[in-house]
Amino acid sequence: MAATVRKGWVVTRLTVRYLMSTRRGMVTLVLSWMPLLLTGALALARVPSLGILLFQELMLPLFLQVVLVFVTLVSASALIREEIEDNTLPFLLTRPVSKPSLAVSKFAGYLIAGVAFLLPPVVVAYGITEAYVGTGLGADVDVLEGFLAATALGVLAYGALFYLLSVVLRKPLMVGLLIGFVWESIVVSLPGSVPKLSITYYLRSVLGGMIAVGPYTGNPDYVSAPVAVAVLVVFSIVVLVLSAVAFQGMEFLQKA
Repeated sequence: MAATVRKGWVVTRLTVRYLMSTRRGMVTLVLSWMPLLLTGALALARVPSLGILLFQELMLPLFLQVVLVFVTLVSASALIREEIEDNTLPFLLTRPVSKPSLAVSKFAGYLIAGVAFLLPPVVVAYGITEAYVGTGLGADVDVLEGFLAATALGVLAYGALFYLLSVVLRKPLMVGLLIGFVWESIVVSLPGSVPKLSITYYLRSVLGGMIAVGPYTGNPDYVSAPVAVAVLVVFSIVVLVLSAVAFQGMEFLQKA
């Protein structure tokens, strides 16, 4: 078991390095800091309405529904399919690491890179907002905790979904764009229980349950934060297992 963990950790570190050092990684890093640029610009412009409520109103559509989805899609969809195209995956498969272990280790590397990309901008943008208002950093700590939790869960759930696409589809990016920016945007606005088929619904539920005053606080249409967290974690585990099973059945040939 210890040997398997050590070998998997090597794959995880290589995946982190790959995601954070390529040109694509640099683009996603810049995009992930958009909330900082926006809140910084509002602070420099001395916008009177800049405060914790405006922070939430900006972060919900811009960060959780655009930046988070795009960064996780670009990163997770590159894990398998791009390595096949670059002819590096067949080489990894010649190493003494099982296919399921390889699949899980690469996803772990994605999680580390995704958290490193997306959590710091939330903290810094929150800090700028609180500094502008003149309150202490702990004044609205529930908002910070809510957005950190929603971001981390979004990295996990969206990443698992897009990772599965990278395993089973030759062109995962296009399908991922349709799911992330069309399905997630439309379904969450429909009446009844249909929104529960979207990841965004549960991320909003987490925010509504953790934040004392916010757009989704006390909304009866959303489930409780613990239920939302449980659904997202279970969903991610199930999808990751499906990815490992699908990866186990794939055959790869070394290109000449």
